[in-house]
Amino acid sequence: MEKKDKSMGTLYGIGVGPGDEELLTLKAVKVIRSCDVIVAPSAREGESSIAFDTARNFIDGNKEVIIKHFPMGGKDQSKKIFEAFETIESKLKEGKNVAFLTIGDPFVYSTYIYLLNYMKDRGYNTKTVPGITSFCAAASLAAENIVIGDERVLILPADQVDKIKDEKFVVIMKVYKNEEKVLDVLEEKGFEYVFVKRAYRQGQLVLRNREDILENRDYMSLIIAHRR
Repeated sequence: MEKKDKSMGTLYGIGVGPGDEELLTLKAVKVIRSCDVIVAPSAREGESSIAFDTARNFIDGNKEVIIKHFPMGGKDQSKKIFEAFETIESKLKEGKNVAFLTIGDPFVYSTYIYLLNYMKDRGYNTKTVPGITSFCAAASLAAENIVIGDERVLILPADQVDKIKDEKFVVIMKVYKNEEKVLDVLEEKGFEYVFVKRAYRQGQLVLRNREDILENRDYMSLIIAHRR
């Protein structure tokens, strides 16, 4: 790791929460307003950024805004992440502070994690501002416990749902296109579940019926479950 240069700017990874501007923390807003450059990821080339749209009203018009394409997996993911790193690196070398906005929390299934590895390897100054995770927001919207007492909670992506063993509480992320398999496993293992779509965003839904869930598939969805 290279020695950190105090003359360079700092990269701030900022969690903007589930997508409702009122759920940004005061710290997040303060740091966003203090940074020279705002960088935000988009899932598809040329599309808007959910993270940027969430924080838009806290970003002054004189800020430099950069939207970078971060594909969710695929052969181009590493290339795109490195391109974003190089863009941010050039701003840091100019002595500018950069805010990288990410939906939810920066350390939970976030593109920021990959970017941060490049930054740490090269000794750049970094700081992280936490945000409300999607599953915490979903739990509040659905009035559903994530875990209680001394119990364990298992958080896993939908394609690993077969790894559920004796846990009483589970949170299943990345449910989109895996709904049938997830529901089959949960029902077989005696779980009650709630499906939350677009928590605290336009089009939000809380569903507990299998047929309703299968009719309302969405990329921005997850399931919270507990054994009966």
